Amino acid sequence: MNELTKRFLSAIILASLVIAGIIYLPVYIVKVFIAIITVLCVYEIFNLLDKRLVGIYKKEVLAVGFLSSLSLMFLSFYLALLIIVVYSFYEAVKKYDLNYLTYIIFGFFYGVFFPSSLGLMVDIDKNLLFVLFAVVWTGDTAAYFVGKLFGRVKLAPVLSPKKTVEGAVGSFIGSVLAGYFAVRYFGFESYWMVAVIVSAVLLQVGDLFESFIKRQVGSKDSSNLIPGHGGLLDRIDSLIFASVVFLAVYSIVNQLKTFTML
Repeated sequence: MNELTKRFLSAIILASLVIAGIIYLPVYIVKVFIAIITVLCVYEIFNLLDKRLVGIYKKEVLAVGFLSSLSLMFLSFYLALLIIVVYSFYEAVKKYDLNYLTYIIFGFFYGVFFPSSLGLMVDIDKNLLFVLFAVVWTGDTAAYFVGKLFGRVKLAPVLSPKKTVEGAVGSFIGSVLAGYFAVRYFGFESYWMVAVIVSAVLLQVGDLFESFIKRQVGSKDSSNLIPGHGGLLDRIDSLIFASVVFLAVYSIVNQLKTFTML
């Protein structure tokens, strides 16, 4: 089985499971499932960081990641933040090294808050996830095929040698078009196109962000959990960046609406 076939089959299976879960499962079950995904992300990011700062990964980080993710989605952002900071400080004091404090906090920041943003989107509207998927999955697919067919100019050769400017342009166009039709289909307000357009740009950053981490620790993939794709973060790095954009736009619009009503 060649690499493209593995990627295609893995993507189809994962997409089918995710879509079925969103449609048929209650919101709280979807959010618990996202918390489990968060645990896997925490596992991957801490194992990557452990290659640079030995001893940073412990089994306890998985429990802390799970609890902080549940706290973020069900209770309070500040409770999640408190759990993470207290644990990070405790571990850093044992090592008596500021590097451990910064690395651990960063690991949870990326491994918990970004994936858990998907659960916060569920609270707004479950269908909003389908808009997000349309933007990101279409963008990733367009980037792959446009880059393969027309790619000439390297986008960021130090971070990701295979990415091209032509692929990035194809990704942006594909994301915006797919997002437009998804927003129209689900009947969302037009301001969500702002999230679509900004996401179409920043999902590229999400991919390069993770690539930077992997390059720094000398790793090709975040793990080998998904055949043909590497790790979970390798598959959802763009998705979790775009989801944060969606939440930011929603929050800004709500604040503006509140301000204009005063």
